[in-house]
Amino acid sequence: MEKGLLNPLEVMQECVQLALIGKGYTKTNPCVGAIVARENRIISRGWHEAYGQAHAEVNAIDNSPEPVEGADLYVTLEPCSHHGKTPPCVEKIVQSGIKRVFIGVVDPNPVNAGKGVEYLKQHGVEVYIGYMEELCASIIEDFTKYIYTKMPYYNVKAAQSLDGKIASVTGDSKWITSQSSRAYSHYLRAVSDAVLVGVGTVQADDPELNIRHIRANTDPFKIVLDPNGRMTTDRKLIKNSADKLIYVTSNNNEKANIIRDMGAKVIVVDYIDKKLDLKALSLKFAEMDIMNIMVEGGGDTIGSFFDAGLVDKVNFFIAPMIIGGCRTSVAGIGVESIAKSHKLTEVQTRQFEGDLLYTANVSDYRTPVLELTERIRGCCACGCSAHKG
Repeated sequence: MEKGLLNPLEVMQECVQLALIGKGYTKTNPCVGAIVARENRIISRGWHEAYGQAHAEVNAIDNSPEPVEGADLYVTLEPCSHHGKTPPCVEKIVQSGIKRVFIGVVDPNPVNAGKGVEYLKQHGVEVYIGYMEELCASIIEDFTKYIYTKMPYYNVKAAQSLDGKIASVTGDSKWITSQSSRAYSHYLRAVSDAVLVGVGTVQADDPELNIRHIRANTDPFKIVLDPNGRMTTDRKLIKNSADKLIYVTSNNNEKANIIRDMGAKVIVVDYIDKKLDLKALSLKFAEMDIMNIMVEGGGDTIGSFFDAGLVDKVNFFIAPMIIGGCRTSVAGIGVESIAKSHKLTEVQTRQFEGDLLYTANVSDYRTPVLELTERIRGCCACGCSAHKG
């Protein structure tokens, strides 16, 4: 690399950081970051700021203090080529005079997959595919699952003692983890479309499930699973945020009607084998444009999502204390043998005061995007400008 020239990998890493600024605001769109640059300097930056608004590429071009003709565009995800809430980004790129486009990964959405690359090539733009692919694929795993399965991405969050307990024998749980851990937990809420708990948690703790400890411009939906109509109408979730409450039950009875009349959204789901049909429920969530959900508890609710094979990621805060008893962070039926346990990958740890945060993936929605990116790059390998950097 010539001295003074920008390193495309470093520029793409910054694009990823820009993309994450929009996390929690894009609904069923992926988070995307973009940078306009010339040989040795960055000209402008942009990210997808909110659902229905301009995409990252358009924002980066429009934010430029100078003409972008002949410049390079770096973007974490293939620019769109179809009309949606906004016009196709590829048209904007071509019209602006951008000379080269560096793409992190190809869009997994079949409506666009590879078509954005092809449009740019056909209109004289040089296209380079595959920069920081694993990183770029990892920040859109919720979008990829939503596209491929029509179900939300489920992220489990639990605060537990070293021996795996989420409350004392009397039900006391305030507070197991430190204030720093709780602040980060509220960040996780802020970048989720919805927070989900079971009715036992609602009745025992009367939570609000809102965002505190940090500043945020959005508030997630609050989902309560209550198959048997146990939730009382004096709960804070109904009194303070009924417009954000999604109440899930198995019977469209008088309790459901009362809660509906108080302003909440009510979903009725079949009871199968003495449990809510969580897969059918997941399809309903997706129809409501809910793409990622944080499951916060309690242990039975978390266990039911593991039993249904729906958990995609975990964030376990482990505090340096021993509680004892039987109130575990993951209950449910469990697995029959260690060999059938849920294997975790991409394990990361970090510390908040005395607590250890253990973050890991249960599912893998990076690989299909990486394979698609490699296939599109391979199709472009002969005689065209698209290739790996």
